[in-house]
Amino acid sequence: MKDSSPGSEESSDPTIRLMAYTNLVRRLWDEINCEINLAPVIIAYIRGLRAFPEYRDTTVMFLDTIEVHGHTHFDQLMKREMTAVLDDLLGSNND
Repeated sequence: MKDSSPGSEESSDPTIRLMAYTNLVRRLWDEINCEINLAPVIIAYIRGLRAFPEYRDTTVMFLDTIEVHGHTHFDQLMKREMTAVLDDLLGSNND
C-alpha cells in the first residue's frame, strides 16, 4: 500500500491532489443536488475542502454558489462550517 500521508511523495503529486479535489467537489455537488441529501455528509465534504488550499479561488467561488435555506441545527452548522472554511482559505497565504 502506498503512503499518502502528508509529506509523502504520493500526497504531493499534483495530479493525485487534483483528482482528489475534483472528486470531493463532484461528490459535494451531487450530495447537495440529490433529492434527499444528508447534511452530515455535506458538512464533512465542506470540511474536506480545507485540505486543498491550492484551489482556494475555485473553492471560494464554489462555496459562494451554495445557498442554505433551512433553519435546522444541521442547516445552521452547515452555514457556520462554510463560513469557517471560507475564512480559513481567504486568510491562508499558502500556495
